[in-house]
Amino acid sequence: MCRFAVFIFLVFCVNFGLCYVNLADIECGLVMARKGRIVGGTDSLPAEFPWAASIWRQGTHQCGATIISDRWLLTAGHCICSVFDEFYKSKQLTVVVGYTDISVTDKNEKLSKIMPHPDYRCKKKTNDLALLKTVRQLKWTNELRPACLPQSKSSDFSGTMATVAGWGFTNEDRGIGIRPNVLQKTDVIVVENGECNSWYESKGSKVRVISSQICAGHEKGGRDSCWADSGGPLMINEEKGHSILIGVVSTGSGCARAKMPGIYSRVSKFTEWIVSSVNDDNARAGLNWYTRSG
Repeated sequence: MCRFAVFIFLVFCVNFGLCYVNLADIECGLVMARKGRIVGGTDSLPAEFPWAASIWRQGTHQCGATIISDRWLLTAGHCICSVFDEFYKSKQLTVVVGYTDISVTDKNEKLSKIMPHPDYRCKKKTNDLALLKTVRQLKWTNELRPACLPQSKSSDFSGTMATVAGWGFTNEDRGIGIRPNVLQKTDVIVVENGECNSWYESKGSKVRVISSQICAGHEKGGRDSCWADSGGPLMINEEKGHSILIGVVSTGSGCARAKMPGIYSRVSKFTEWIVSSVNDDNARAGLNWYTRSG
């Protein structure tokens, strides 16, 4: 006997036309655990970012990812590329979900599918996104929740304070920096693409940020994503407390250098591809999806 499940993804709009998409069967982007404050620290609190996930290969953290539904995660395309510029097979990678400290668990989730963006090529900087599908359905807890996606027509978020999180190195010089077990966080400002390009040009760099990318950092440097943060989330909070995934850590010049902000894949440019990819895969699996605006 065939079974058919009905899933609904919702589109919500708040002030100033900011809309977000929920691909999960529970409310997205909300932190359910109690939160506190760490003065002068960069450790994230337990369950502060319950959608943050760690991609593992050969027994160690390799990249970050973001949970967007009970079977799907979003990461950077280059995180699924081998040294031979070929995409990894699903059995070569696992993910750790639901943990702020990734050293306290050996419960890695196996993957059933790796889906790079169709226009992404290894070692390229554009269309740097990939979807990961878990073998089993994830079970929601206070420590494991989905993030919201921005609607395709969302604003560019320039001037907005955002947060980036990851388990990557704490210094551009890997001999000085460490790769922590506890999820790190820092606040960065979204920089308008034209201004970001001017900053890079002023430093003699040929880096050019395009419309499908988003720039975030500080003019004086000091705070940024770094090595092994790739694939992790760049997030903003809307007025009702929902975290929206606006960027995926992609590239940049070094880490935290002045006038060289981090460069992220702009998720709103890829929301339609993400939604259609998940829909198509579920349709092939015998699941029906419907769209409803809220």
